[in-house]
Amino acid sequence: MSERAPQDDAAAAFASRAEAAHGESIRQLVAFGDAVRGDDRGVHTEVEILVVLEDDDPETERALEAEAEAVGREHGVVTSVYVLPAERVDANADHPFVRTALEEGRAYV
Repeated sequence: MSERAPQDDAAAAFASRAEAAHGESIRQLVAFGDAVRGDDRGVHTEVEILVVLEDDDPETERALEAEAEAVGREHGVVTSVYVLPAERVDANADHPFVRTALEEGRAYV
């Protein structure tokens, strides 16, 4: 049995599946938020994931969202995935959401 928290297992599982299926399209994949920082206070178990795609690709975005939902169900956690094209992330690098996710998040890709 895993000694890691459910959100850690869910983030790792999602990252592994996302990279296997869409690795060539993914520039960055980071898990972030309260649970990753360890300050979720046991109120809820969730993981937030930012996936930065090389290009704007709605089909890949939908597939990643579906995969995140499936992983969340399997691990018993709420899994929120935010899929953004690299161009948008680069243009908004100083936005608090982007900055926090990339600076404080745990990188998987």
